[in-house]
Amino acid sequence: MRIIPSSLPGVKGREEFEGAVPLMDSLASFVPPATAVVEVILVGERRMAQLNRRYRGMRGAVEILTFSYTGGEASIRCGTEDPAGEIYLCWKRLVQGAGRREVSRVTYLLRLLAHGLYHLKGFGHDDPGSENVMEEVERELLGRLIAPRELSRLFA
Repeated sequence: MRIIPSSLPGVKGREEFEGAVPLMDSLASFVPPATAVVEVILVGERRMAQLNRRYRGMRGAVEILTFSYTGGEASIRCGTEDPAGEIYLCWKRLVQGAGRREVSRVTYLLRLLAHGLYHLKGFGHDDPGSENVMEEVERELLGRLIAPRELSRLFA
């Protein structure tokens, strides 16, 4: 997959986010198909809360929201469409998540990116079985760029 990073001027974390683009590109390049395009958008807490309320009917900001442009899992399995979409990341929530796991913000950003990319490929975590499968593919992907010690903290 290819990513298109995006953020508005004045969004907290923008410089660190932009500095992580080469790592984000590298991570996404391991996820087929190469022709898929995903926009990764850094937003503030207020915007994330608005998106969460509008599209999920839930209050408050979350770390990540993923929106697919394609028909989702069924079309991907049939090979009729490349997964494509948008991944929204909230910097403040990302920083809090990284702190709880005692990993760098960039490491946690990559973990969230992997999570969003696999959602676009049709993976979910609605039940323990699918959650385990999704975590397994995320670990495998992140293991290409992240040291084992940090990797274990990401899923604690």
